[in-house]
Amino acid sequence: MTTDDYEDNLSTVEPTPLPPLVEPRRRRNRGRLRCILGVMVCGGLLAATRFSHLWSSFDVLSHFTLHFAILTIAFAIGYFMPIGRVLTAIIIALIGFAVIGAYPQYVSEHPRVFSLVQAGEKPVRIMAFNSGFKNENTDAIVAEVRRLDPDVAILIELNGGKSVILKLLKDRYPHLVECIAEPYCHLAIISKIPISSGEAKGLWKGPPLIRATLGGNYSDITVIGVHTIRTPHIRAQFGQMRELADFLNGFPGSTIVAGDFNATPFARLFKMFSERTGLRRITNLPSWPGYVELPQLAIDHIFLSSKIRVLEEARIGKRAGSDHYPVSALLAVPSSPSAAPIGVGLYKTAPIPRP
Repeated sequence: MTTDDYEDNLSTVEPTPLPPLVEPRRRRNRGRLRCILGVMVCGGLLAATRFSHLWSSFDVLSHFTLHFAILTIAFAIGYFMPIGRVLTAIIIALIGFAVIGAYPQYVSEHPRVFSLVQAGEKPVRIMAFNSGFKNENTDAIVAEVRRLDPDVAILIELNGGKSVILKLLKDRYPHLVECIAEPYCHLAIISKIPISSGEAKGLWKGPPLIRATLGGNYSDITVIGVHTIRTPHIRAQFGQMRELADFLNGFPGSTIVAGDFNATPFARLFKMFSERTGLRRITNLPSWPGYVELPQLAIDHIFLSSKIRVLEEARIGKRAGSDHYPVSALLAVPSSPSAAPIGVGLYKTAPIPRP
């Protein structure tokens, strides 16, 4: 065979085509299957949040209603992506969680003013703050109370080492009810307004509780701070709230109940509590956990009786070393009969200074 014959044979040989660089069908379908599974699991958990009337323990799931909804939507969107379906779902979910954490801080920087004080009312700013047993930064707690400048503050998880807080704030809050040394209580109410009577309940069927009935022009106002048991002890939590409801029904005048309820606005627990007491919840901002500065669950709340109006949107403060953010609100409460009349619209809220 000559060289020319060899070259002629090579020219007639068809080159073997390379396999196409196409993602295998199995790999293409794997992302869709995972997204379908994510939708089914998260959607099922979202549906289960509404089943607490069948079994009270399902109320644990209700606290994560928003998160389950975001995950369900994220996996549904991921299913329709051409590539990176699961990664897309994860990114969407993380963005959603970040929005949940950023929202209360934005609202607190720009609170809406709903109304001004009317005739026959007095303004009062209320604050509730779970300072955290492990939080030893007493200076930061004192600074945050002074910055928010409430008229009445409920302080929670005050152990013996944090009793110095009460001394440091005494110049501005001379009136006090506390149960720091009482087992399972560790609460305090500090007030600029005189306190005519008070009590604390640590070991009883209800949640740890502290009460201050105000005096002077606020003599028809009772402020109660509570700290309920945390999840997953749902049945015990329901029992505590029933006892608390029965306790509250014995008080005349107007009532403010605030504190760490370890439950979110989606919980059936709150529906039961409002039906038994007639109190309405005015808070819905996430206040826990605070370690990454993006709180996810609204578990610190303020409840009001019918004659108390909200002047300014509820807000969260700075966590001051705690895993909780304080919650506060400006309210208009009825003046006692002996109170001097107040002119309509004389009181206007001012922004709380930021650090």
